[in-house]
Amino acid sequence: MQILVDANLPLAEELCQLVCAERPVTISSFSERQPSAEQLAVAEVLWVRSVTRVDAALLRHAPNLKWVATGTIGTEHIDQAALAAAGVAFSHTPGVNAQAVGDYVLSAVAALSLAHGGLPQGEVAIVGAGHTGRAAGARLAALGLTVHYYDPLLSAQPAGDSDITPHADWQRVLNSAVISCHVPLSHDGPHATYHLFDQQQLAQLRPDCWFINASRGAVVSEAAVRQAIVRGQRLQWVFDVWEFEPQVPADLLPHIALATAHIAGHSLAGKVGASWQLAEQLRQRLGSEAQLPPLAALLARWQLPQYHGATELKHWRALASAVLALYDIRLDDRQLRQHGLTPAGFDGLRKNYHPRVELLSAGLPLLANGKQHVSAL
Repeated sequence: MQILVDANLPLAEELCQLVCAERPVTISSFSERQPSAEQLAVAEVLWVRSVTRVDAALLRHAPNLKWVATGTIGTEHIDQAALAAAGVAFSHTPGVNAQAVGDYVLSAVAALSLAHGGLPQGEVAIVGAGHTGRAAGARLAALGLTVHYYDPLLSAQPAGDSDITPHADWQRVLNSAVISCHVPLSHDGPHATYHLFDQQQLAQLRPDCWFINASRGAVVSEAAVRQAIVRGQRLQWVFDVWEFEPQVPADLLPHIALATAHIAGHSLAGKVGASWQLAEQLRQRLGSEAQLPPLAALLARWQLPQYHGATELKHWRALASAVLALYDIRLDDRQLRQHGLTPAGFDGLRKNYHPRVELLSAGLPLLANGKQHVSAL
């Protein structure tokens, strides 16, 4: 069996070897955005992340491919219709980096709140109530903010046992003090997200709005952001994703409060967890009796920071400071501005990203369901 994996999936090769211990297998990796034609020519299994486009063009170079899997929540980089037409199976890893993205959003709001001397005054709109949106919303609620979830697709479904109630009130989103985007990229249908925030939408935002995009770059029109800046809108922009990445718009950077290199979901647990989930899927596909090590045991190979402070953080400043002590988004912002302004530099930051701890696993007293609130005084 020929298995080709993204080099940015930690321990993927080791886990594949474990699952395939009793079978002849060749495992190789690729480190560019797209695998080479030579690698694809022999690959039977392909594991990717969000920067690799899997479509008919790729499949033309991969005549032996039987299964494609992505170690991400999102799937818009995969042309599933093309895979189905070619008889290639597909799977992904839902929820794998939701906690990391939630941490990213919390770190951004913590940094901005400390810089501005207070929490944002008004509601927080989470656009997209999936895994990542809920993780982000729960953390911001724990910070003491009032959070609501915009998701017209989910709002039309039965409530079930969810602890949140998504709505379809777009104007409420535009009136919010903080807007955080957590939607897939889609071009068609009544709820398409391509340029969801265009010139018309951005012009309606509050002048003090904090706008965060940790979903997909083209959800926000960079041209519209440019026009907003020319108009004199002084929003606090936080961008982890870019419409034309890996090219970052250098002219916009001086106006962006926090800018990072598509690393919101790059916690160590998120990346190793993706490798573990894909290896488990491989084990099930092969009917292997191999036993994978627990994820916690794999993560124990790294010495990650732990929180050793107070068991209760009753003031937002204390919680914000504790968050930044464990994961400081400002360091990632600095790295992008210094080293990520070229496509090679941008991709280099992603490939060589430091092992990042997740806040809950580090022991930070922050409840994932957002029921622990701190004082906003």
